[in-house]
Amino acid sequence: MEKTSFCFDSKNLSGLFSHPGKDGGIEGAKPLEVHLANTSILANSFASEKNIALCSTKFLSQIAKITALLHDIGKATSFFQKYLFDKKKTKSRHTRHSLISAICVWGTLNRLIEEKKIQEDKTFEGFTAILAFFATLKHHGDLEATSDMLLLSEDDIELCYEQIENIDKEKFNTLILNISCLCPEIGFLTIDSLREFVDHAKVSIKLFKRAFRKLFDTEMKFFFMLNLLYSILLDADKTEAIFGTLVDIPELNLSYTDVDSFRRRIFKPENFENSIKALRDSAFEEAINCEIDENRRIYTLCLPTGLGKTIISFAFALKLRELAQKRFGSKFRIIYSLPFLSIIEQNYDVISKILSFCGLDITSDILLKHHHLSDIVYKTKDGLQNNQEEIFDTDIAKLLIEGWNSNIIVTTFVQFLESIMTNKNSNMRKFHRIANSIIILDEVQAINSEYWFLCKNLFEKMCSSLNCFIILSTATMPFIVDKKTAVEIVKPEKYFDKLCRTVLHFDNNFSKIGLEEFVAKFEFEKEKTYLFVMNTVSSAKKLYELINQRFPDMQDEITILTTHIIPKERLRRIEQIKNKKYKIVVSTQLVEAGVDVDFDHVVRDIAPLDSIIQAAGRANREGKKGKSKVTVIELVSDRGRLFATEVYDSLLIDATKKILSQFQKVDESKFAELIFEYYKELARRGVIETSSDDKGTSQKFLEAIYRLLYTSSDSETDAIGSFKLIEDEPYKVDVFVEADEEAKIIWQRFEEICEIKDFFERKKKFLEIRKSFYDYIISVPKTTNLPVNFENLIFRIPHSQLSDFYDPITGFKTKGESYLSF
Repeated sequence: MEKTSFCFDSKNLSGLFSHPGKDGGIEGAKPLEVHLANTSILANSFASEKNIALCSTKFLSQIAKITALLHDIGKATSFFQKYLFDKKKTKSRHTRHSLISAICVWGTLNRLIEEKKIQEDKTFEGFTAILAFFATLKHHGDLEATSDMLLLSEDDIELCYEQIENIDKEKFNTLILNISCLCPEIGFLTIDSLREFVDHAKVSIKLFKRAFRKLFDTEMKFFFMLNLLYSILLDADKTEAIFGTLVDIPELNLSYTDVDSFRRRIFKPENFENSIKALRDSAFEEAINCEIDENRRIYTLCLPTGLGKTIISFAFALKLRELAQKRFGSKFRIIYSLPFLSIIEQNYDVISKILSFCGLDITSDILLKHHHLSDIVYKTKDGLQNNQEEIFDTDIAKLLIEGWNSNIIVTTFVQFLESIMTNKNSNMRKFHRIANSIIILDEVQAINSEYWFLCKNLFEKMCSSLNCFIILSTATMPFIVDKKTAVEIVKPEKYFDKLCRTVLHFDNNFSKIGLEEFVAKFEFEKEKTYLFVMNTVSSAKKLYELINQRFPDMQDEITILTTHIIPKERLRRIEQIKNKKYKIVVSTQLVEAGVDVDFDHVVRDIAPLDSIIQAAGRANREGKKGKSKVTVIELVSDRGRLFATEVYDSLLIDATKKILSQFQKVDESKFAELIFEYYKELARRGVIETSSDDKGTSQKFLEAIYRLLYTSSDSETDAIGSFKLIEDEPYKVDVFVEADEEAKIIWQRFEEICEIKDFFERKKKFLEIRKSFYDYIISVPKTTNLPVNFENLIFRIPHSQLSDFYDPITGFKTKGESYLSF
C-alpha cells in the first residue's frame, strides 16, 4: 500500500482538529490540516487517473483538489471544536459545518476562475463552483434537488456569520498557511474572505436557483460532473478518515490470449460433441477478431446458451482494455455485472480459475466480488513482507470493497445501476470508478423492460462522456441499444442457425389446466431428466407434492428449488443438480438465466417469451442428446387464474401467446428470429419505450437527470433517488431459520451483537457474520404463518419450533399448507 500523508511540522499546527482520538478526547486527535491535506491528495489522485471527454483531466483535478482541501473548513469554528471533544456529543445548529464549508469552496473557486488561475472548461462555464458547492454541502448526507440545495434562508446566512465570528483568527490563518503549502492559490483565504463569500452568496444563490430551474441538459454533462465531484470527495474523505492510505492497485498483466489458452484446456474435444466444440471455437475466434472502432463504444454478444458467453465476453473485455489503455494512457478497470447472486458465484469462479491458470494470485485488488451479501474480506499481497498475504480489518475492508478498489469487479445490476441512478451518499461513492471502465452486462435481458429506454440513453452518454466501453451479453438481446450504432461481436444468426439441440412446443393439451390434471396427463419417459420451471412458489410446491405422489419410489431423485428454501440449502442443491443427482427438478425462475444446469426435457409454465427462451437454455446444453423438448404450458390456480399473471404483466403474456400460437413447434435455430418478433410486438403495444415522446417510466427518469432532480417532494414526480431496479416487496418479511447447528451458533452470536451498546461497534461485528447470517434468511409473505419477531428486528424460527414453520425439503410452510411425510 502506498502511503499518502502530507507532513506538517507539529510545532506549527493550528491547534484545530477534524476527528477526536480513539477515546473521544484530544489525545491522538487528527489535526484539521492533516485531514484536509490528505483528503485533497486522495481526491487529486482519483481525479488525475480519469481521461474522459466530459472535461479535461487537469480541470477535474484542480476542482476536486480544492474542493477536498476546503470541504471541512467549517470545522474550524469554536462551536465545532468544542463539540468534537464533548463526551455527550451535543449537536446544535452552530456545530454544523457543511454549509459554511460549501460557501468557502464556492467562493474560492469563483475567485480562482475569475483570476484565470483555473481555466474553466467551457461546458461548465459559470457553473463549476456551484457544482462543487453542492458536492461539499451534501458530503455528510445525500444529494437533493438543486432547487432544494439552493434554498438558503435568512437563518442559514445568519448562522454562517455567527460561525465566522467564532473562528479563532490566529488558528485559522495558521491552518490556511499550512494547507496552502499543498495549493498556494488558496493562500488568500482569511476570515474576511469568508464574510465576503457569504455576502456574495446571498445574491448569487438566487440567480443560480433561476438558472437550474430552467436547466434541461439532455447531454447529462451536469449530472455526470456533479456525480463525479461528489463521488471523488466522498471516497477521498472516507478513505482518509478510516484508512488514510491510497490503495495502490497493481498492474493486471492479463491478455485475451491467456483466456484463449485457458479455454483450450477446459473445452477439450473429448468432453464435447464436435458440433458444440466447433461452434464455441468459432464464436471465440470471431469475437477476438472483431474489429474495434474506438468511436463505437457499445458492443453486443448475442449467442445461444452454452456457447461460452462468460469466457468470450471476458476475453473481449481484456482486448478492449488493452487497446483503450494504449489509446488513452489511463488504466481501465473491468466491471462484470450480473442480475442474480446465484450466477455471480458461478461467473466469479470462472474468472478466478482463469486468473489462477495464468499464475495470478486471487487478491482483492486484482479481483473483487461485491454484492449486498458478499464477505467483508479484502486481502492483498504485501510486497514489503516477502509477498505475504495482508488481510484488512472489517471497517477498512468494507471501505475498500464498497469503493471498488480493484482491477476487476464482479457485481450485481443493482450495485452497478444504483451507483448511477441514486442520490445516496453510500451508493454514489464508487461512481467515479465507472469512468474509464469496460462494463460487461451479462444476461442483460433481466433488466426490467420499463428501464430499457433509460439504459439506452444512459449507456450512450456514459460512453461518450466518461470514456466507457459497454458489452451487452445474452441469448435474448433486448431493445436496449440501437442496432445501427452497436457493434455485434459475433453474428448471432450464424450460431442459432446451426443449432438443433432443442425444439419448443406450445402444447395446447396443457392449456389453462390445473396442476392435478397436468400431472395426471403428463407423460414421463423413464430414462429422461426433467426440469419444471414454475411462476410462483406455491405452484412449485404443489407440483412437487403431486409428482412425489405419482412416483413414491423416486423421492431421492426428485428435488425442488424456491426462495422459501434457505440460501445455503439452495446452493447445495444447485451443485447436486449440476452433478446429475436428480432426475426431476421443480423450480421457480431462479434457475432460468445463466445457471449451468442441463436436462433432457424442460417444461415452462407460460411466461414472457425471453424467459421461456432462457429456460430452454437449460435443456441439452452440450448437444449430446439429439433434440430435446421444451414444452410451454398454461397452468391455472384453483380459482382459474393463470399463475403467470400473478408475476408478470398480462401484456407480456398476451404478446408471448400471440407469437407462439403461430407455430406448432419452433426449432432452436429460429429462437433469435422469434425473440426479435416478440420485442417488436412489445414495442408495437407500447410496453417498450422507443422515443422521448412515449413519456413512460424511462423518460420520466431521464427528465429527472436532465433537471438534476435527485429528490422530489411531489410523489407523482420521478426523481433520480427514487430509482430502484428491483422494487421493494412491502408484503414480505425476512425470517431467520435455525435449520441446523451452525444456524444456532450464528443466531447466538447475533443476539450477543445486539447487546453491544456502541452503534458502530455493533455494526462492525454484524458485518463479520453477515454472509453466514443471510445463508439462513428467507423472505415470506407477511400474511402467512409467521414465527416470533425478535425485538422488532427480524422474525426467527428457533430450532425447537422448526417443524412448525419449516420443512427441510420444501422450505417455509405458508398458512394452510399441508405436507406429506416422506
